[in-house]
Amino acid sequence: MAFRRQIIWTSVAIEVVLTISALSTAGAQAPGANREPPPPYRPAAGTKDLRAVLFNWTWHMGMLRGIDEHELIVSLEYQGKGTIQVDGQPCTLTKYRVSTNYQMPGQRVQYTCARPNGQTYSGIEVVSGQYAWNEDIPGAEIIPGKGKATPMPGAVEERLIRLWASPQGAPKAALAGAAPTTELGPNPGTLLQDGVAKTGETSVSWETGKPVVTFPVPGVPGATATATLDAKYMVERVVVKHGATTTEFAYGDYQDWNNPLNKIEAFYAGKMVERRNGVVVRDLTTVETETGSVYVVMPVPASVRAAIAERKRDSAQPQENVAAEQPASPKNQEAAAGQQQTPRLANGKPDLTGNWNFNAMNWRYGFRRCGPTQVDCTRAINQTVDFEFEAPSRFGPNRPLYKPEYWDKVQQLDMWTNKEDPVMTCQPLGIPRQGPPRRIVQTANDIIFFYTRYADGGGGYGEYRIIPTDGRKHDPQKAIETTYMGYTVGRWEGDTLVLDSISFVESTWLARGGFFHSDQMHVVERFTRQGNQIRYEVTVEDPDVLVEPWVMTPRTMRLNPNPEAGLLPERGNCEVYELKDITSQIRH
Repeated sequence: MAFRRQIIWTSVAIEVVLTISALSTAGAQAPGANREPPPPYRPAAGTKDLRAVLFNWTWHMGMLRGIDEHELIVSLEYQGKGTIQVDGQPCTLTKYRVSTNYQMPGQRVQYTCARPNGQTYSGIEVVSGQYAWNEDIPGAEIIPGKGKATPMPGAVEERLIRLWASPQGAPKAALAGAAPTTELGPNPGTLLQDGVAKTGETSVSWETGKPVVTFPVPGVPGATATATLDAKYMVERVVVKHGATTTEFAYGDYQDWNNPLNKIEAFYAGKMVERRNGVVVRDLTTVETETGSVYVVMPVPASVRAAIAERKRDSAQPQENVAAEQPASPKNQEAAAGQQQTPRLANGKPDLTGNWNFNAMNWRYGFRRCGPTQVDCTRAINQTVDFEFEAPSRFGPNRPLYKPEYWDKVQQLDMWTNKEDPVMTCQPLGIPRQGPPRRIVQTANDIIFFYTRYADGGGGYGEYRIIPTDGRKHDPQKAIETTYMGYTVGRWEGDTLVLDSISFVESTWLARGGFFHSDQMHVVERFTRQGNQIRYEVTVEDPDVLVEPWVMTPRTMRLNPNPEAGLLPERGNCEVYELKDITSQIRH
C-alpha cells in the first residue's frame, strides 16, 4: 500500500508517535534488543481449548488492537445490497445501512427497497438495550417535534439476536458468556484458563475439524447461539434457538471491506444470509464497512421508554433499570485524601497551588505485532492504525450526544481526522480537550494554569491560562473576541472553584473522534481540593449542536511530590506538510 507512505501528517504528530513508542518500550527491552515485549497471550499451534479458540477468533477477525491486543471493536458502520423480507415477500434493496454500537448495546438499520410490484418501501428499525422502536427519520423524537418513533416491544429479542449473532457480535457475546468483566477491552487470553472446554456459560467442541462455540445471547433470556468457525477462525454459521424460533446466519467472503483509504485489517463477512425457521429473511452482499470506532448512538426517545415501561407494568414484569444504560460513575476519591489536610490561602479558600498528575483511560502504547494474515505490515503502521481504536474518546463510552442531523457530520470529521482535526494543523487543543492543568499557581484573586504537551493521546503542546477568581461576571465587550481557551471568569462555591468559559473559536474539537462544537459553546469546570487530591469536573453546554449538556467523566488530580515536575517545556515548533493530492483515512 504505497499511499501509506504519503499520508498527510504534521511533523508534530510523527514526533509524538515515535516519542510515545520509545517511552512505552524502553523499560521492556533487553540489552541490545530492539523489539516489543511479548503479547500477554499467544496460544500454541493446534491448541483446541476455549481460551485458544476465543483468542484466535477475535485475533483473526482483526478485533484485537494495541501492543496488549485488547478487544477494542466499539462500533460498526455497514452498507450492503441484496434483499430483505417485507410482509412475507422479498424486497430488493436500494439502500441498506446498519449502524451498530456494541457498548451500550444498540443498532439502527435503515433500508429502502422495491417490492415485486415495483412499490418502494422504507424502514428504520432500532434497538437499544431492552428498547426497540421504528423511526420515520433517524433520531426521531430526540428533538421534540422532529419525527415519529413507534415502540416495537415485540421486536427487541429478534433485533438483539441479529446484533449478537453478527460476525463481530458473536465473538463478543461468546466472551461475555465465558468471563463477564468490567474491564474495558480485555484481551481474551487474559480472561480464561488453559485446558478447559467450558467456562461460565460458553463452551467449545470440535466437529469435523472445526471449532463450534456455544454461548447465551446477551439480553435474550433462554436464547442459545451455536457458532461454527472455519479453518481461519472466521464464523461461517451461527444458529440461535429461542423457544420455537430457530434463526440461522450464514457468513462468507471475509475481507477488509473498509474504503480504500482506510484498510486496517479489520475483517467482516462479504456475504450474509439470515433464515428464520428455514425462510430467508435477509440476503446481503457487503458494499462497504467502517470499522474504526466511529460515532454511533441510539438514544431512546422518551415516548418509547414510557410505552415499554407501561407494557412491563401491565405484564407484571419488573421494570428495567434505566440507569444501567448510562456509563458507570467514577469511583469516589480515595479515603486517604480526606485524611490529608487541605492547604488554604489567608482568605480561607483552598489553595490549589502545586504540580499535579491526573488519571486517564489510556492504553500501553507500542508497536503491535503483525496480524495472522497481515502481508503489508510494519509495527509502526500498526500503531498508527490501532489508534483509531485506542483513542479514549473514540472508545467511550461517555460521548457527547449530538443532535441527529449532526451524527453523520461527526463520523465524516473523524474519518478525515488527518486534515480536519485542528491538532493536525498545529492549533491549540482548547478547552475542554486540553484536560486538567499540570501546574497551578494561585493567589487571592486569580489563578494560573500551565498545561503540558501531548495531553490528548500524543497531541497538543504546552499552553497556559490566567483566570480571575474574584467572582466577576463576563464583560460583554470582552466576550466579542473568541479564543482557543475561551473567555473565563472564576468564582468560589464553598470550597469548589468554578470556572465559567464562553467565547470559543469553533475550530477546536471537544476530543478526537470528530467531536466538534459551535462558537456558542459554554464550558463549566469545577475544581474541588481534598487533601492531596483535586476532583476535576467539566460540563459542556452547546445547544446549537448537542441534545443535552455533556457531563464529562470526572478526573482525579493527585499532587506530584517531584520538585521538578512543574518545569514544563515551552510550546515547541510545529509544521504542517501536505501533498494536497494524496491523503488517507488511517488516523490518529
